[in-house]
Amino acid sequence: MRKYLIAATLGLLAFNASAKSECPNYKQVGSYFAGRTFTSWDVVPVSAEVAYKRIKIEGVKSGLTLRSEDKESGLLMFEQNAQGSKGQVTLPWNVAITPEGPNASKVEVTKLTPGGYMTGEKFQRESTCAVINAATGES
Repeated sequence: MRKYLIAATLGLLAFNASAKSECPNYKQVGSYFAGRTFTSWDVVPVSAEVAYKRIKIEGVKSGLTLRSEDKESGLLMFEQNAQGSKGQVTLPWNVAITPEGPNASKVEVTKLTPGGYMTGEKFQRESTCAVINAATGES
């Protein structure tokens, strides 16, 4: 249980998880044993360029490792190192940002956890939503 709390605390630091939005497009697929995928998306009232920059800065400031990026495609790939039940694990956070007109963009967030990794739905909803809120400057 202690390892789970440490991992959850690290994840909360990775983006401010006191999310401003309810994230109505949040989904969870998979299981504890097989691994899970957590996704959310929303359209935010800022250009794709602004959203990209804000999410990138907030992710790095929060302690995530920027593994790769493609500004032209609007893709950011972060990694979070966490303690799982079987030791150290790397959790990928993938963010896709696409223009929705001149002053809006769609932000899609996907987080993956391996089989056997303990985490809660509430925490995952809040952390994926925090990425979207970072685009608006509300993180």
